[in-house]
Amino acid sequence: MSAHPTDENWIGRRIASLRRERGWTLAVVGQRVGLSTTQLSRIESGGRQSSVGTLIELARVFEMSLSELVAQEPAQTFHLVRAGDHAPYDSANGAMTPLSGHYPGISAVLLTIQPSSDAPTAHHSGEEWLYILHGSVEVSIGNERVHLESGDALHFPSAHAHSVRGLGDGPTRALLVSTASNLQEASTHLPPANPDASRS
Repeated sequence: MSAHPTDENWIGRRIASLRRERGWTLAVVGQRVGLSTTQLSRIESGGRQSSVGTLIELARVFEMSLSELVAQEPAQTFHLVRAGDHAPYDSANGAMTPLSGHYPGISAVLLTIQPSSDAPTAHHSGEEWLYILHGSVEVSIGNERVHLESGDALHFPSAHAHSVRGLGDGPTRALLVSTASNLQEASTHLPPANPDASRS
């Protein structure tokens, strides 16, 4: 299976394939990432776009990097993304361009956030660091709201419910770096992988 830039549901089918390879049901994976079976099913079928936070948590559940989740590339000694090779994917937060490689420590993405009054809420293990390259956003963390402008950086534990909403008339570009969770701890919440199982 290989990714194609024009395949709008590549990520959803990739998630479904990885889940079935492990013999995990929609309910089991949905519970781990905080989604209902209906929500996860819609992501897999292409009826709903996943948020960046959900993709990060799904990558952790599958014990892989975000880059591995959204595109199949051979692992190398280093990971290089040239400026002209950016490959954005649509997400509920806007266009997401993975910048990190197949290493488990961090996930780094470039976000292009459109002005919106409807920002998806996420919460997952680890930490996040957000740096605004251009534009402005409002970040909600629990009951607190933080306004960020170009050059501002925000670091917070991502276990708190959080969302990012674009402000102004144009898109905001931002770097988002997320640390990895304890995969051994996460795996204790899931049944053993069963490559022969394919049920939903």
